[in-house]
Amino acid sequence: MIRTALIALLVLVPTLAPSQPQQRVDYWYDTTPAPRSASLMRDVVMKAHNDTRAAYGSAPLVWNDELAASALVYAKKLAASRVFDHDPQSGAYPREGENLFMGTKGAFSFAEMMQPLIEEKKDFKPGRFPEVSRTGDWSDVGHYTQIVWPSTKEVGCAVASNAQDDYFVCRYLPAGNVISVAMR
Repeated sequence: MIRTALIALLVLVPTLAPSQPQQRVDYWYDTTPAPRSASLMRDVVMKAHNDTRAAYGSAPLVWNDELAASALVYAKKLAASRVFDHDPQSGAYPREGENLFMGTKGAFSFAEMMQPLIEEKKDFKPGRFPEVSRTGDWSDVGHYTQIVWPSTKEVGCAVASNAQDDYFVCRYLPAGNVISVAMR
């Protein structure tokens, strides 16, 4: 009986082995840092903002170097602290609108940093702010609404990094997302 079981096991073993040679799967990641320069950022950011605003029906924004400087100060603060949160702007007047993005250092182009902010459009619905989200939570469309806010005229953005992450900050004047303003 033991001999019969051993023969059966030997007969089964070849059927358990794969009939095709196994293929090796290699994963490849592009580790080349995304292109970066102040002029490239300005061009990409302005195009992304103004294309999005045009599709919504808002007038184009103009670049503001003071807002970009303000954005850089805060981006550096985020990178140093590694805390990702909006600036409380305590005592600041006028308060600036703000959009933030954080991602792995060098992995995202400026267009890719803008993309998730713009993609919030999918949850946007016309109405009086803050009743402008299909989800019922205005913060699900807060970045998008700041980008297209009709009374906003100026934008300035900057990026700062630490060893692991990039912190991208855009500042806006006048700030958007004002309670009880109708958005079409």
